[in-house]
Order: sequence, then C-alpha cells, then structure tokens
Amino acid sequence: MPPKKAIPIKKTRNKVDLRMEALNRLKQGYESAHEGEVLNLEGQPIVTPILKSAEGGLPRILEALRAHDDPDAKSFILLYDSLTGNDRNHLTLEEIAVAAGIGSLRLAEVATSAMILYGQMEAKLLIASTMGKVTKSIVKAAVDEVPITAYNMQTGNNEVVGRTNGDVKAMELFGKMSGLVPIPKGATIAIQTNLSSDRSLPPQENEPIYLDPGQRLRMIHEAVGQRRLPAPPSESIAVGGRLERLQHETAVILDEVSDVI
Repeated sequence: MPPKKAIPIKKTRNKVDLRMEALNRLKQGYESAHEGEVLNLEGQPIVTPILKSAEGGLPRILEALRAHDDPDAKSFILLYDSLTGNDRNHLTLEEIAVAAGIGSLRLAEVATSAMILYGQMEAKLLIASTMGKVTKSIVKAAVDEVPITAYNMQTGNNEVVGRTNGDVKAMELFGKMSGLVPIPKGATIAIQTNLSSDRSLPPQENEPIYLDPGQRLRMIHEAVGQRRLPAPPSESIAVGGRLERLQHETAVILDEVSDVI
C-alpha cells in the first residue's frame, strides 16, 4: 500500500500577531509617505467610545465623514478606505487618525461637525421630500366632511341628514401656512424708513430739517445766551485809591479804640 500523504497543519495566528502585522503595515505606509519621520502612536486620547455612542455608531460617523468637505476628514477617510478589512479590525481609530496626520482629538472634532452638518442636511431633505404629502393631508383633514345619518322609522333605513365640518385645527394650521389667517391684534410690524443722506438738496415742505452736532450745539449756546441777565453797572476802581482810604480808616478806628482803653 502506498504511504499516506501527510496532511498539512494550518498554523493559526492569534490576534496579537495579526495586530502587530497591521501596525507594521500602518507604520511602513506612513514612513514611506513621510520620509525621515517615525510614526508615534503613544499618548493619544481615547475617543472611540465617544464616537461609538453616536446614533448609528461608527458606520454613521463614517458616512458623515465621507460627506464632509473638511481636509482632515478627507485625509482620515482616504487612509481608512485604503486599509484592508483585517487591518481595520485590528487597528484602533486613534492609530488610524495619527497615521492620517490629524490625531485623535481632531478626529473627534471633525466627526462632530460632520454629524451636525449631515443631520441638518438629512432633516432638510426629509422635510422637502414630505412637504407635499403633509400639505395634502392637512388640506384633506380641513375639507373632509363626514356624513351624519339618522334612522328613518318609516323606511327603516339610515338616511343622510347632514355633514360635519372639517377638522378645525387643520383649518387653522392651513390658514397660518397660507397666510389667510389675519394678524392678531397687538402684533408689532416692523417698518423700515430709509432717509436720504444727501443734505445738499433743499428740504421739501413739511419735511423736518436734520442738523449736524455742531449746528445743534451752536443753537443751544444761542438759546442759553439770550436768557442771561445783564450784569449791574459798577464804578471803575482806581488802583491804590480805595486801599489807601481803607488803610487810613482802619488806622483812625484803632486810634479811637486805644484812647477809650
């Protein structure tokens, strides 16, 4: 009998080996693109749990990043899509972000802004795509009438005796949407008045005259000057005359006082 062929035993690699191989390929790709630089993956903040907490998880984050026009988002997605599925499973988002040249914190920032813009655009598209259907439903609820029936004892049948009105709330909503509902009393209406800046033209009849600050100040001074009372007339004083007489009178008074004492 011919000898039995040996069955080759497949060597199974553990996750540690697969991760080390993925890291080596990531470092080689980075160092080949950046000559003279060594990829340092240490000291990066962990942001993966934060990104996973978003509605839809990481797939939703990646969709938003692909739709974002930020250069950092494009750099991350370009490197992420170039990796194989096995490398993605054995590499963290922080490591991919560092290899993309943006870092983990910048990845969290750009992912947040991408999700905001993505959600706003998605909401606008949803509103625009359903606006016609919602309007039709509102109109139908406002004009739809339900027949009112009553039992006729003579014929033994239910007969239509009237119809109900449409939904009042739907009517009010339709009136607000179409502008048919009048403005409530007390509502303020802003009216913008534009004044011409050309003051060289003569003012029209009944048109107020606008003065510059200098003209207003001059008018104030003129109004105040007219209300001042004139100063009382006074005799001119010769220099030295009254002082000498005052000194003489003082000396006379002192002499009289000394005689009395």
